[in-house]
Amino acid sequence: MIRFPHRLTLATFFVGVTVGVVGLSAVHRASEKLQSKSDLPSSTYHNVSTSQSKKGANGNGFDLNQSLTDIGRARGMTEPEVGWAQGMGMSNPLEKADFIRALMQSWAAKDPQSALQKVNELAAGRFKNECYAAACAGWATIDPVAAARWVDHSISLGQKSECYASIATSWAKSAPDAASAWALTLRPANHADAALSQTLKAWSASDPSAAAAWVSTQPEGEFRGIALLHLATEWSDMDPSAASKWIAGQISSDRSSEMIDVLLNHWSSDDPLAAVTWVKSLPEDMQGEKNSMVLSVWATSDPAAASAWAATFPPGVGRERAIPVLAESWATNDPQAAVTWSLTLPDSTEKSLALDQAVRIWSMNQRDTLNEWISMQPKGLEADHLRATASIVIAESQPLEAATMATEITDPATKQDAIVDIVRQWKKSDAKAADEWLKTQSLDADTKRLLEH
Repeated sequence: MIRFPHRLTLATFFVGVTVGVVGLSAVHRASEKLQSKSDLPSSTYHNVSTSQSKKGANGNGFDLNQSLTDIGRARGMTEPEVGWAQGMGMSNPLEKADFIRALMQSWAAKDPQSALQKVNELAAGRFKNECYAAACAGWATIDPVAAARWVDHSISLGQKSECYASIATSWAKSAPDAASAWALTLRPANHADAALSQTLKAWSASDPSAAAAWVSTQPEGEFRGIALLHLATEWSDMDPSAASKWIAGQISSDRSSEMIDVLLNHWSSDDPLAAVTWVKSLPEDMQGEKNSMVLSVWATSDPAAASAWAATFPPGVGRERAIPVLAESWATNDPQAAVTWSLTLPDSTEKSLALDQAVRIWSMNQRDTLNEWISMQPKGLEADHLRATASIVIAESQPLEAATMATEITDPATKQDAIVDIVRQWKKSDAKAADEWLKTQSLDADTKRLLEH
């Protein structure tokens, strides 16, 4: 479930509580204060200013929102009915949700039937579903099989996935292999997917190697593939270097390409040089696509380093794929730099593609600065290529401007191709305007003939 950033303003609850004291004793003292104020209106809890609440009502960083969760959890273990009444009386829906979820989880760990009976009193909706999931998480700490069986028979189809996931999270902390095996038995697939994701997340946090060994014992099929992807996701998030060693041993798997994508998605942001170096160990037919993926991410954070690395690629398919992707990503943040760099490349297929991509991005996002920059370039093939590429893109929204730019191209063949493409496109949206513009131009006979078809 999604948690929203929030700081509770419950100054009234913490009178007499020494701020900063941690541990269960502090929770119990805070819980006693809550009980003593339970007859106050909810508005009494929320009179701390916004500036105070951002750092804690006492001003020293004490996390009142977390304390609210602790109080709810303590109430569930001691006086759940009283806690329920207090929580339901809160006027702020986010504070109420945090408190009640914590209350339900600890209550269900002690008396699941009573906790679930209380949830049944709620009106149908998102809050009720979250309370069911919290209660299932608590129940699963003492009897996950019973909790799962109850969900099987008592919860509507649309609510099951979240409840299964909460059971899996709790179960995996004590018996991840059993929790994972259970998750694979769930139907339909979306239920298994949700539960298995949470199971492997918890297992990966404690022993990813054991999780990997378990996955390897599963029979080939859809769910083994799902397990591989979930483990790759969680392990890559925690330790991409270690995950890369395991993923390298899964190259023969049907899901290997997806697993590599998951790894590189994490690794490319944190350590792109390590990621792109690892890509060299992959089969040659995979390197082009995966290099492009890393460089695309790398170019958004350090385009100079990414472009220097890409320039070392030997000629071939890998270079032809990677360099245009890098230029496109770079152009999103700094199109002039991307175009300028592309112009420095040796004449090649990838240079032409990189220029096309960078100029397209520039023309779509900052057309005025592109026009100004092109006008300052010396006449020649490169300036012609820039104008031709930009004019064709601009023609989609500003055909007159595009056609005018195309007339400034010096190379006859390039100029003809650009004008023909632009006018043909222009005639689809406004044939009259296109024809009027053509009347003002001195076009050669070959160009006129092409425009007649």
